[in-house]
Amino acid sequence: MFTSKQIKQLIPQGETTTVQFKIRSEDAYKLGVEMVAFSNTQGGILVVGVDDKTGVISGLSFEEIQQTNALLVNAASENVKPAIVITTETINVDGQNIIVATIHKGKDKPYKDNRGIIWVKNGSDKRKVFSNAELRVMMQSCGSLSADCDSVEGTAYRDISEQTLKNFLYERYTEECKKAGIANDKVLDRGMDEIVQAIDKNFTIEKLLQNLQLMDTSGQLTLSGLLLLGKSIQRYRQVFTIKCVSFVGNTEASTQFRDKMRDRDVEGNLLVQYNAAISFVTRNLKTIQVEKGFNTQGQLEIPLEVFVELLTNALVHRDYYINSPIRLFIFDNRIEIHSPGILPDGVTEESIKQGISVPRNKLLFENAKDILPYTGIGSGIMRAMQSYDRISFKNDFVREEFITTLKRDEVLEELIVDTANDTVNNTVNDTVNDTVNDTVNDTVNDTVNDTVNDTVNDTVNDTVNDTVNLSIIKLISENAGITLNGIAEKIGKTRITVIRRIDKLKAKGIIERFGSDKAGGYRIKP
Repeated sequence: MFTSKQIKQLIPQGETTTVQFKIRSEDAYKLGVEMVAFSNTQGGILVVGVDDKTGVISGLSFEEIQQTNALLVNAASENVKPAIVITTETINVDGQNIIVATIHKGKDKPYKDNRGIIWVKNGSDKRKVFSNAELRVMMQSCGSLSADCDSVEGTAYRDISEQTLKNFLYERYTEECKKAGIANDKVLDRGMDEIVQAIDKNFTIEKLLQNLQLMDTSGQLTLSGLLLLGKSIQRYRQVFTIKCVSFVGNTEASTQFRDKMRDRDVEGNLLVQYNAAISFVTRNLKTIQVEKGFNTQGQLEIPLEVFVELLTNALVHRDYYINSPIRLFIFDNRIEIHSPGILPDGVTEESIKQGISVPRNKLLFENAKDILPYTGIGSGIMRAMQSYDRISFKNDFVREEFITTLKRDEVLEELIVDTANDTVNNTVNDTVNDTVNDTVNDTVNDTVNDTVNDTVNDTVNDTVNDTVNLSIIKLISENAGITLNGIAEKIGKTRITVIRRIDKLKAKGIIERFGSDKAGGYRIKP
């Protein structure tokens, strides 16, 4: 139900992909065209009684309300194929009545007008659809079609990696293999016929793959078969890959990058692509020294299990009717995973956080769990968010892709284990060891104890504490006048720790205290 206040706020924003105004309408066909476009896209509302050129409300009389309602119902049932159900309501806005008709996103796409034309929204306007590829995407979005079941022309058993296939069959038929005396660590040494006979004595490998819908009756691989078992997906589907780039800065327009994965590094099936992407992430994320001990191991700034979930989710659920790669971009302040295709019908950015899953690629969804680190129960997003709560999602209808963004902390370079260790190792090994080689042991020990302990450890331990400094600076910048006790409470540190860090920040001229001794607080120094 809409309220008068909501309509008054909506009108000045003008027409959009989901909002259309009409001052009056007497043409059921034109109304049907609008409904077709809404149903094939995101759904929306049709507001009758508002001038689409000026936004001026022109209220409907009682007779006009009756006629308009009848016209809307007629358009929905006679001018939209298949017919749709709409809801209408009359709303009084400043003494003038208008009608709001709600058209839901369709579940039986593609919808056509009564002349057989398919329409979709294009911004605030609409356009006709002629592309077969676009029709396939539309049908896939509502479950009428699935790209992963399609046969891939020209493929055959020869395109399968037997090593991957053996591992896949063992994972899927573990009990049968064990009963036949085939152990996990020996499966690669067994012949393919032996493994198949252990599963079912009446099967050939071709028949088994056909039963799993990974091969069609003519011997060609389905797309799922190629994606999961193929030696090289890219031989037949060149863009079904992952592009990984680590940029300098925070924009794709940057001309500088720190790292870029070569195409040949991801030449292979989904498991090869997954492993390559995980390797790229681990070598490009910062490893933070979280404890003060000199020899303690650092931790990846974002837990690795987050990428395990998000990358397998992208590989399994992307839209394979869209000919573009998954893109993994690492920026200074965030990481983005761009997966081709918006969410399937009935799924939203919010619902996936609750574990709601509607598999787009049902065949791939069913079989991927025997190859990828993937459970197949739709809880991957929930697990990722439990491990790292700074993840956001965007259904980008313009780009036709689903974007996952992970925010990064602006971590000081000195806190990075690789950099810190390089500095420590270079300083200790190049400088101290030079001293070791050039001086006697007593001098060396004095140098090591004084230089390493006083200089290097000070650097490492102080920079670890810089995470506290950054928290304090951020807190003060957002809460000018915050007290010492307030800072300690907010960042979860002792009062003594906060006093020590504040004294250093004051000495560096970053913050200052103002106000009275009792009621005063801290602020960023102008």
